[in-house]
Amino acid sequence: MDRLRLPENCKSMSELRRQIDAIDVELVEMLVRRSRYIDRAVELKKIEGLPARVADRVAEVLDRVAAAAGDRGLDPELVRSLWSDIIEWSIRRESRELGG
Repeated sequence: MDRLRLPENCKSMSELRRQIDAIDVELVEMLVRRSRYIDRAVELKKIEGLPARVADRVAEVLDRVAAAAGDRGLDPELVRSLWSDIIEWSIRRESRELGG
């Protein structure tokens, strides 16, 4: 992908929207990468006898991403909500594969 323009350098809504669309594609690519790690988690959880849901880990991830968001000036509750959805999707996917 070409280098993104800074928001303040966008001179029209059309240009700004192209930048947002490019970021959206990057986000999807990152989610694809993350899902590959979930696939590997299923394999390792089978070997290690772990359940799909590990409550302490869920809480740890939510706290970590909320803190990272806050440190960067993004609403921690927005990020906590988004990651909660991602985590729950991942757990459902793992549960199907783990037979639970």
